[in-house]
Amino acid sequence: MNQPVSARALQSSAESPARLDDLIETVACPNCGGRSCRTIKPASYPKDLTRSELLRTYSASSDHVLFDAMVQCDSCQLVYLNPRIRKDLIIESYASAVDPTFIAQNDERIATFKKSLQQLARRHGITPQTAKRVLDVGCAGGAFPKAAHDLGFDVVGVEPSRWLAEQGRSLYGLDIRPGLLEEQDFPDRSFDLISLWDVIEHLPDAHAVVSDIHRLLKPGGYLIVNCPDHGSLARKLLGSKWPMLLSVHLIYFTRETITDFLKRENFEVVEFRPFWQTLQLGYVLKRASAYFGLFGLAQKLTEAVGLHRIPLTYNIGQSFVLARRTG
Repeated sequence: MNQPVSARALQSSAESPARLDDLIETVACPNCGGRSCRTIKPASYPKDLTRSELLRTYSASSDHVLFDAMVQCDSCQLVYLNPRIRKDLIIESYASAVDPTFIAQNDERIATFKKSLQQLARRHGITPQTAKRVLDVGCAGGAFPKAAHDLGFDVVGVEPSRWLAEQGRSLYGLDIRPGLLEEQDFPDRSFDLISLWDVIEHLPDAHAVVSDIHRLLKPGGYLIVNCPDHGSLARKLLGSKWPMLLSVHLIYFTRETITDFLKRENFEVVEFRPFWQTLQLGYVLKRASAYFGLFGLAQKLTEAVGLHRIPLTYNIGQSFVLARRTG
């Protein structure tokens, strides 16, 4: 394993002439804007980390174990990365990401999203008749737009990865647009439902994105947020081995901090519950092997006996939040 070094100790290489100091930035709390915080976990950057390798970590299926510093805000208690990789580098990496591993799990994701939409219909009356126009921000390869379209919603997707956006368009023939939300030209109050599935924790400026979402939602419209829950039982039991601790996850919400965050952007939480995801067994084992070596062996065994494609429904600390626009 690479030995951790401080930011100033990392020297330039032929591949990346800049020091790590030139690639990271100190940020304010993504929730309240406070600057006072305490360190929960110090940084442990690999000694041989290069700029190009750093950019490769920001892919949809990244399993790079957290090497940035994790802190907790003294004011609002939000947990986040600080310092972290520069915003422009994160955006550049997402835009250029090519991730066939992620796309390979689309069938399982589509099935999961259909179940979630059916639950919303039963619990909250959210149907194509009551919430016709849907926007999925950070839609990756189009799994949620496909699920929503199949159930009768009029859906648009936005995805920063040019490759993933093209894959979604070619696979499903849907309106999936490459780029950031801020680069689109959607009219104000043009959507009934907007979703952030496994996205908000990746955003360098989450308040700006959610503020834009508020503008795009009709009065009383709904926002879906699905994200790792730092207050979950899984995180408390697994500690530093929690598989959601990844360098691509910039923010770690709890029920309390996500409620506070959304309230600041004029949203009220309607529902908060654990989120159960279904993916192929081999894929889940591969992702878990970054934290538990035995899972890597289990992955190879399941492939050898042909069980790696079996659907596995699991929860390792992800939470689902439904919020309604106020104001």
